[in-house]
Amino acid sequence: MFGHLKPADFVNLIEGAELPARHKSHIESCWQCRATWQSMRSLHEDISSLGMDIAEPNWAQFRSSVRDKLLSRSVQRESAVRRWTGWTMRPAVAWALSLVMAVGITTVTLLWNADQRVRRPAPQSVESVVPEAPAEAMEAGPERSLFDDVVSLGEEQQEQLRQMLESAQQGVTYRQ
Repeated sequence: MFGHLKPADFVNLIEGAELPARHKSHIESCWQCRATWQSMRSLHEDISSLGMDIAEPNWAQFRSSVRDKLLSRSVQRESAVRRWTGWTMRPAVAWALSLVMAVGITTVTLLWNADQRVRRPAPQSVESVVPEAPAEAMEAGPERSLFDDVVSLGEEQQEQLRQMLESAQQGVTYRQ
């Protein structure tokens, strides 16, 4: 045969539309389509009978019950606030908090400035003559290191460098 009935055919049957002769003969001969039609018809009858029995809710009563519950929650919340932070405590807490903030900010500012003064070195004027490097050091180029330059200094230049370093460690200005 041509196959089973489609869902649209069953909807047409429920709505009371007339089926073609070949669909009617198929329902009579096919046990699967006949069982589907009978279950759909009984389900449709059950659903259509429910529509008459549902009562309209009392919306005024519903609104008043919702309003009562919301009001009771707000009353509970207010009493909890009064219990923990009563009216007498609020000004005291505000004054204490402002005092702690003022003292804390002042202390942090003073400590910050004191720390900056300790870290900042005092300005020193260094009036020293940089010893002249020998001509060999000037010609040597970038492959020579600082250590090589120090080693190549003469005795007088080494003594000047030593005095400069010692005066810098002692924080004294080196004068020649």
